[in-house]
Amino acid sequence: MAFGMRDVVIMAVSFFLVAVLGPLAIGTVANTTTTNWTASTITVFQVLLPIIWVIGVAIKYVPRGGK
Repeated sequence: MAFGMRDVVIMAVSFFLVAVLGPLAIGTVANTTTTNWTASTITVFQVLLPIIWVIGVAIKYVPRGGK
C-alpha cells in the first residue's frame, strides 16, 4: 500500500484538526447545562457521545490489515 504526498498531507491536516477541535468539543459537551434534562438524556449526551467520538477517531486513524 503506497501513500502519495497528497495522502500524507490530508492525513496530517485531518489529524491536526482532530487534535485541536476534539478537546474543545469534548469540553463543550462536558460543560453543557443539563438541569432540565432527564437522566437518560444526560447519560447519552455526556457519556456515550464522547465514547462514540473516540471510537470514530480510532476507526479513522488505526490502519487496517490486509490489502
